Amino acid sequence: MNTLLIAVLAGLGGMLGWGFADFFAKKTIDKIGDVTTLFWGQLIGIMPILILFLFHPTLPTLGTNGYVYLVFLGIWSGLSYIPTYIAFGKGKISLLSPIFASYAVVVSILSAIFFGELIPGSRIAAFVIVFVGILLVNGDPRMVWSTLTGKERSPDAVKGLPEIFLAIVLYSLWLIALDQFVSGNDWVPFLLVIRIFSSISLFIYAKLRHINLMFSDQTVWKFLVGIGAFDVAAFAFVSWGYSVSPFVSVVTMLSAAFSLPTIILARIFLKERATILQTVGTTVIIFGVVLVAIL
Repeated sequence: MNTLLIAVLAGLGGMLGWGFADFFAKKTIDKIGDVTTLFWGQLIGIMPILILFLFHPTLPTLGTNGYVYLVFLGIWSGLSYIPTYIAFGKGKISLLSPIFASYAVVVSILSAIFFGELIPGSRIAAFVIVFVGILLVNGDPRMVWSTLTGKERSPDAVKGLPEIFLAIVLYSLWLIALDQFVSGNDWVPFLLVIRIFSSISLFIYAKLRHINLMFSDQTVWKFLVGIGAFDVAAFAFVSWGYSVSPFVSVVTMLSAAFSLPTIILARIFLKERATILQTVGTTVIIFGVVLVAIL
């Protein structure tokens, strides 16, 4: 199969997987809390990867340092999810999801700084479009600063903004580290180890914070299964694209458009509403992210 086609399919798979996973996460967070939702979603997600691994049970030759690094990526993965889910618990996912999607821009900038990837002027213009979209979502550029400093002065201020910005930084760095590690290798055992240690790190975090991971509302199980299944599917598509295609930016940018299905689902089923300016900003962010992918 053509490597560019693989990159496109991988990116679209990541977009749909993360879009549905985020929607199910919001449904569950409102019922049982952020960390509890995150832990069970990560734990359930181990099962489909384990099944894939059992069909082809091979481990890559990485050496001790390689496996230590892989475990570190798993711990990092789990901890980087925490601010994302905290933000989703505080605010509207239809606004926070496209802001988080701007991690694709951060990845491109960091790749240029640390790995010498050239950024054409047209792509820089797309970065500016994404930034403008974030400002529009917040209604007023001054609102970004007031929200980050804890001085929200408007009812239209986006709750969860500081946490989502932290999540963008953590996830962008993690994604670059994953790409450098998984490129050219079988992604299944890598993803299995990462998911296992992600779940372990979240369990330890919950215990240290005295967060009860048990819950009585049995109606959320279907959503937790949805989170685990779609999140793993997204990572599987993206890891597949990274491992066999050189078009890393295409995979990253298309998968970063996951906010589109999330927004549609949130507007239909969660009845989330936004101001006209925020709706325009959301559209601008998605347009900018997709534009980065094709420039």
